[in-house]
Amino acid sequence: MTRIDPVSTDVRSLRALQALFWNAIATAPGDVTATAPLLDLVAPSATLDRRARLRVYADAYLWRLVDVLREDFPRVATLLGDGVFADAVQRYLREHPSTQPSVAQLGRRFPAFLASLPDVPRHLADLARLERARLEVFAAADADRLTLPTLRAVAADEWPQLRLRAIPALRILRLRWPVQRLWSDGAADGVEPAPTILRIWRAADYRVFHAVIDGRAARALTRLIAGCSFAEMCAVFVDLPDARAAADAVGLLARWVEDGIAMAPARVHEIPVRIASGRWDAAIVRIRSDDEALHGDVRGGADDP
Repeated sequence: MTRIDPVSTDVRSLRALQALFWNAIATAPGDVTATAPLLDLVAPSATLDRRARLRVYADAYLWRLVDVLREDFPRVATLLGDGVFADAVQRYLREHPSTQPSVAQLGRRFPAFLASLPDVPRHLADLARLERARLEVFAAADADRLTLPTLRAVAADEWPQLRLRAIPALRILRLRWPVQRLWSDGAADGVEPAPTILRIWRAADYRVFHAVIDGRAARALTRLIAGCSFAEMCAVFVDLPDARAAADAVGLLARWVEDGIAMAPARVHEIPVRIASGRWDAAIVRIRSDDEALHGDVRGGADDP
């Protein structure tokens, strides 16, 4: 263990000593950036000089952070290989050193950093975005989830101005690569670029899921996350015939309830209704009377896993 030289006359507080030590090993992970004030406080050993003794701690710190990001991005690490991944992490830490006591946010910029590296396959940045989103969803706050009895209790005239709120443990990712295929089979061969939208959420039992959704479902879900009214959400289906719009809206809402991604609704007032009333009227009839739809049997083709 590194010890303080008892003959040193440079007396410092514990806080000052900790700050010197932290700066020495964390400013440029993998290197020792200690200056004379700290080096003067470290006694050399029979085999290591002052700086070499500090390097033991600097190396341990670096490899602990590499392990943290390997745990956060396991599939990216596997596809890159241990050596390439460790090198990428060390380069990342030089640009984005840890600045917080918790390592939970250490990898928040790692996907964008991977995208900037010309020697890393393009699709791995999107895979890293998926892995990061799943971490964020897992750690998100709990919420009371919307239930079917709650929906059935809403009066018909309250539906247009009803706000359905999203749970905190929900994300939408718009990607350039279909990286969900890498998640299921782990093989990068044959993956071609294709615009892909993923919904990522945490279930009530704390399992995290992701599923491909189409553009219409993504627009509706974006409105849910933004806190729009039910009428505004139904506007996503405005280009469809009334019966199809109602069926698709109910199918989507049923899936949201089934997957537990919507919170208990809040009622609001004086929100402009920008779609024909017949559209949401038809949806309300289905919501209040079509028991099969409310149990998720109607999908509308919008949100298949």
